[in-house]
Amino acid sequence: MSTRAKSLTWPKSAWRKAPAAAMLLAALALAGCANGGLSLGDGGSLSAAAIQPVQSNAGFDEKEVALGKREHPKIVTAFGGTYADPQLQRYLNATVEKLSRASDRPDLGYTVTVLNSPSINAFSLPGGYVYVTRGLLALANDSSEVANVLAHEMAHVIARHAIQREEQANSVAVMSQVVNDVIRDPEAGQAALALTKGRLAQFSRQQELDADVIGIRMAAKAGYDPEGAVAFLRALERQTDLHSKVLNQVYDAGRVDLFASHPATPQRILSAEREATQVGRNADMERDQASYFQVIDGMAYGDDPREGFVSGRTFIHPALGITFTLPEGYGLENTPRAVVGFSENGDIIRFDAVAVPSTVSLSDYLAADAVRGGRVTDIKPMTVNGLPAATATVGGEGWTFKVAAIRGDGNRVYRFILASRDLDYAREQELLAAARSFRVIPQEEARSIRPQRLDIVAVRPGDSIESVASRMAFDDHQIERFRVLNGLSPADRLRAGQEVKIVVR
Repeated sequence: MSTRAKSLTWPKSAWRKAPAAAMLLAALALAGCANGGLSLGDGGSLSAAAIQPVQSNAGFDEKEVALGKREHPKIVTAFGGTYADPQLQRYLNATVEKLSRASDRPDLGYTVTVLNSPSINAFSLPGGYVYVTRGLLALANDSSEVANVLAHEMAHVIARHAIQREEQANSVAVMSQVVNDVIRDPEAGQAALALTKGRLAQFSRQQELDADVIGIRMAAKAGYDPEGAVAFLRALERQTDLHSKVLNQVYDAGRVDLFASHPATPQRILSAEREATQVGRNADMERDQASYFQVIDGMAYGDDPREGFVSGRTFIHPALGITFTLPEGYGLENTPRAVVGFSENGDIIRFDAVAVPSTVSLSDYLAADAVRGGRVTDIKPMTVNGLPAATATVGGEGWTFKVAAIRGDGNRVYRFILASRDLDYAREQELLAAARSFRVIPQEEARSIRPQRLDIVAVRPGDSIESVASRMAFDDHQIERFRVLNGLSPADRLRAGQEVKIVVR
């Protein structure tokens, strides 16, 4: 959860499992952001100098460069700033330069930015702006995987996919206006709009497949093993499956709805396998793990402690000096806008903060603004570890909410919000247990908290996957996390001397 006020973005898995709750909680969160949300002052924001491009954008037309420059600061800010590591930056710059020389447009210049985000993501903007998150770099296992990811994003730039999507989106906007003005039958109008938007999504999905093909060819021509594309897509699928399991979600790898902008991962894997086979491999193609491991050794992993981090079912925010623990059975995720817990039975607990004037009692706040449009009942004052607090029940359409508000320092109020289709005594006690676990961390304890990082270690004689995985700084799914992080299948075994990644503090 960021220390700065932001609007709500829910993990995609949350939308799949509980769209009604997500929409209602989103509305609630937006109400809180209007009040200012969390802030640590000017020190928590990025300076303009920190987000300026540092490389040439040669070879692009003025429209592309202008669009990239306009959106670049927004991207950097949205993903928590840049991750500064000169050695890693030089490695990525050299890889992109090598790929560029092998591309159909060697005259183009690129700006490569590592984003300080644990999410696994890569994307590009017109004008040669290419982005990778440190979460993605942690998942990759050798130079060919990283090169194929970068080549895929460069392919989008070379093929001007973003510009084409913008033109398609403009067409959709025009069509929407025509439908609203001309078609008087609501059902027919909605059907026409759905068809148009579905075609735009299909257009984007085809662009992804095209970029895979162009990227694989580019990487192979530059001397990188094309199988790196396949290996990374498989790693991404395994990581998505594991992440869903940790959050008590159901992952359907083959599911793509009409409006999805990306093809299903299995479809991309099959397409990449076909292209890699067609391109062919030889013994000289690069798949360098040692050099890549050298540049990511010690890299930050997981949540940035400045934004708080999750440890099992516990959330800790050293900068704000707070912590809490969710009950058994909840999977916990820290998003930029809130901390969200997903239960095995489909309930959701959201934790965030809003600004409430100190002159307004928590009971009055809950009565007036607990959940917009809901019927507030059962307001009860309480105390949580010496802090003023209050709870309320809110009735909504199809969902019932239990809300606990806790007064922090100044105007800051922390909120726990349980959304359930079947609120009963046991679920209310889960919410109360989460709220009662909330406490302020002493400064000494906050300063002693160390962030997670990657550590490259050599397998010792007698080591097994189980013994090495036990050194991972996680309370749950240690073996699965270790396998996914290192691209190991259930049949793979370790050998003495082999280098592997583990997560430590």
